[in-house]
Amino acid sequence: MSEQVSLIAERKPVPRMAVGPTKATQPHLAVVYATAAGEVECFDGRPMTPSQQVFSKYRTRYEVDLRPRQRSAVLGRNPLVSRDGVHAFEVRVDFCFRIDGFDGAKNWVRSGIDDALPVVHGYLTSLFHAAGQRFAIEDSFGLQMFLNQKCAQQVLLAEGLIIYGCQVTVAPDAKSKAYLESLIEAGRRETLGQAEHTPNMGAVVRQGQLDSKQQELQMEAAARQAKALEGTRIDSEGLIRQYLNTHPEDAAGAFEMLRKLEEARFATAELQNQRALALFQAMADKNLVQAGDLEVMRQLLTDVVGRAAGAGQLPAAGTPQLPGARPWDAPAAQLPSAAASGPTQTQSHLQPPYQEPPYPQPPSQPYAPAYTPTQVTPVARPAYAALIYLVLDESAPDCIEELNRGLSDLHAALAAAAEVSAGIRLSVLGMAATTEPRLQLETVTTATRTPILTGRQGLSYGHAFQQLRTVVAQDVGVVKAQGAQVLRPIVYFVTGGAPDETDDWRAAHRALTDATGNPAAPHVIALGVGRAHTFAVRAVATRPEFGFMAPPHQDAVSAAHSCAVFLRDSVVGYGRRIAAGDPQFSVNPPDGFRRAEDAY
Repeated sequence: MSEQVSLIAERKPVPRMAVGPTKATQPHLAVVYATAAGEVECFDGRPMTPSQQVFSKYRTRYEVDLRPRQRSAVLGRNPLVSRDGVHAFEVRVDFCFRIDGFDGAKNWVRSGIDDALPVVHGYLTSLFHAAGQRFAIEDSFGLQMFLNQKCAQQVLLAEGLIIYGCQVTVAPDAKSKAYLESLIEAGRRETLGQAEHTPNMGAVVRQGQLDSKQQELQMEAAARQAKALEGTRIDSEGLIRQYLNTHPEDAAGAFEMLRKLEEARFATAELQNQRALALFQAMADKNLVQAGDLEVMRQLLTDVVGRAAGAGQLPAAGTPQLPGARPWDAPAAQLPSAAASGPTQTQSHLQPPYQEPPYPQPPSQPYAPAYTPTQVTPVARPAYAALIYLVLDESAPDCIEELNRGLSDLHAALAAAAEVSAGIRLSVLGMAATTEPRLQLETVTTATRTPILTGRQGLSYGHAFQQLRTVVAQDVGVVKAQGAQVLRPIVYFVTGGAPDETDDWRAAHRALTDATGNPAAPHVIALGVGRAHTFAVRAVATRPEFGFMAPPHQDAVSAAHSCAVFLRDSVVGYGRRIAAGDPQFSVNPPDGFRRAEDAY
């Protein structure tokens, strides 16, 4: 509204002589006369005649423009603030206005106003004042409808103007638009994150199962290899023979290893032989060797050479007793003649020439024993079977990580002790708006997947108890059909908040725990952390000593950690008692918890 719209086309004194104009110059102009005292007259828009002008009391002649005008305006200096008091709307108004005929022309001249836009702007500002506080910044369309309804009818102002044809357009201003765009982008990211969370979690679980299976197969392969190597000598020949069995295509490589081994042995034997002879020569030169020491020295030398060559201790040879012979005289009967023997005496005392040992041919049967599957000694199942259900709150985001860590520790403890887990059947259920199975009832072994909790919205005790009512009855029948003596089932119920259905869950809880209507009614041990209600925890526990509450000053994360440790120790401890033949069940509160009935 920066430009002016003047509705007074011309303003002149009324001429007293017949020399001035007596008519309006254009048909859309109305002539209005005014006295000095402020009295105005229009004469139906007609000008006075020259004779009337001479004797007229009116001193000023106005020509008022009666044409309709159309303009657009943006309420920038007076923005409409939204309900939060921070953000503002940008309001654009398209409107029409005109002088209300001859009466409007007189009122306009009487008002003394020339520019019509300030009058229209003032009216619209007062009409729209505080209207934005009715609406949130996100509801610009609602404010637009409201303003259009307010200015739908034409309005006659006291100044003689008629305002009509108003059309309002509302949008958030630049600052508010950036804010809303950031909210939309955040919501889009949250929606995409929630959509991607389930497949991502599935991929993690599947990858964990594959890694677990691969590790299991590697352990089985290592056990088979150890079993196959039980009868193999752990020496050079044995290792080369094992290499040939496992790599039959590389016979040349095995032959090369054996050749190098023999060369190393004979090199070592030659070195040891030279050292022994040098020692013997030194002792003989100093007359330290007597005739009676020859046998002992010979045996020592052969032992040294034999050990160096890898042949062990050589057999002792009998030395003929020659009475009166000197230490180095050879017996006459043993001296060979040149005609009777091919080699000379010197040749007979030399080391026999080295001949390449024949390469060991693969036996008709493989050297390694035929593969026999690893025999796993089955663990005898106890006479009793304890059905344990962990119902864990997935609606408490602060507790999910600690409870998942506790489930992993419990799984590892049971899988590592087959005699403990043999008497336990474990099931894990995640509780939120609905209760979903995370681990079906089974005996935990190394092949059992680790259950994983997933954060979800809502919290329904009733749905959890209905689910337990169906599942426990079915599981008891299945385990009984296996021939086990089923103990009364035990439910560990961990909650971190108040249920959505207030007290509507109590009927489902009564149907689950009433032994008269449900023969498989379980014990329920309730643990409350975070925002859990003490009265609800006490009502969920089937006995007063089975309900426990975390201290009010303890944060939810550390309380969930105490619950996770309690679940692991309680389940494993009960499994040990069952393995020892003691089916009696008892429970102690988690670290720092107190009984729910004492926490009122």
